[in-house]
Amino acid sequence: MGKRNKWRKSMVLALALAGGLLFNTIQPTEVHAEETSQQMIEKKAEIDAQVKKLQEELTNLQKEIDEKVKVFKQVQAEIKEVDASIVETKKRIEQRSKILSERMAAYQAQDNTVGVYLNVVLEAKSFADLMDRVVAVKTLMDADQELVDQQEADKASLEQQKAILDEKQKELQKQFQELQQKESEMEVKKAENEAKSLALKAQIATKQEEERLEEERKAAEEEAARLRALQAATPVVQATQNNGDGQQPQKIIVGSGTGTASSGDAISTAKQFLGRPYVWGGSNPTSGFDCSGLVQWSYKQAGVSLPRTASQQYLATQRISAGEARVGDLVFFSYGSGVAHVGIYLGNNTMIDAQNSGVVIESLDWWNQYLVGFGRIQ
Repeated sequence: MGKRNKWRKSMVLALALAGGLLFNTIQPTEVHAEETSQQMIEKKAEIDAQVKKLQEELTNLQKEIDEKVKVFKQVQAEIKEVDASIVETKKRIEQRSKILSERMAAYQAQDNTVGVYLNVVLEAKSFADLMDRVVAVKTLMDADQELVDQQEADKASLEQQKAILDEKQKELQKQFQELQQKESEMEVKKAENEAKSLALKAQIATKQEEERLEEERKAAEEEAARLRALQAATPVVQATQNNGDGQQPQKIIVGSGTGTASSGDAISTAKQFLGRPYVWGGSNPTSGFDCSGLVQWSYKQAGVSLPRTASQQYLATQRISAGEARVGDLVFFSYGSGVAHVGIYLGNNTMIDAQNSGVVIESLDWWNQYLVGFGRIQ
């Protein structure tokens, strides 16, 4: 009986020791697990904060663009108002010119203007009639002079209105170019921040998610690199002017080859919108068009898919020389920082595009100072 008790005591002691060892072995592992979990929570919070900061950068840049859009629209409205004033002033001048011409023709039918008024006075039949006639003649002479004065005032006003319109159009062109450059900056920033955001999210992702995020990050980085490279795009004429050899820039010779069936359809679609006002960010007939929106929509109706912005369309097309250009090729422009404007080449040194004054067909002569190159849709 004594031996059995000793054996029981030995077993209890052994179990106690084993339990203690087990406790000492497990406890650090549990603490480590808790610490890892806490660290992951903190890391996720930190990454979420960094991702939010990247989003805020884009939001702030968009706010800057929105403010510029407001100014652009305000200048558009002011130009419309000045245009309406010019139309009214011209109408008054034309109507008054007709009256004055008729008066002059009537006077010239007589010997002279004074003779017409003198005959009216001399034909008076009494003193009272004479006085009435004198008053009437003076009224007519005053009315003639008033017409002349009004005509001169309106002509001066018209010149002033034209000068204001010219300044407003220059301001609109400036706002137009600044907006297009901001869009180019926004494209690069979006791609860069997308790549950064994906890299951050990969740090707290599962293995499967990490692989997917890594592929997306690489694609975003490649897109950012291509768009960033375009920021250095230099207009052809500027490059020639800055070559330092003192020579005059060479005239750009542009080809006029025959376009394809799809380009013909795209051009026909684009021409339907001639005269439509320019709408920043517009990409369909309902909203209106900006430059790349017009190109994208027109080619979409011809069964050709193109990216949304001028920079993306530049990257999506094949580079060709100006001499190789044919009807339907895209023509791209830069104001010094990135591809910012695009039009559809029509041949004979002309293009159709949506610019600050709306959808128009215009010569490339003025635009050549900003020309980057031509792109062929593959």
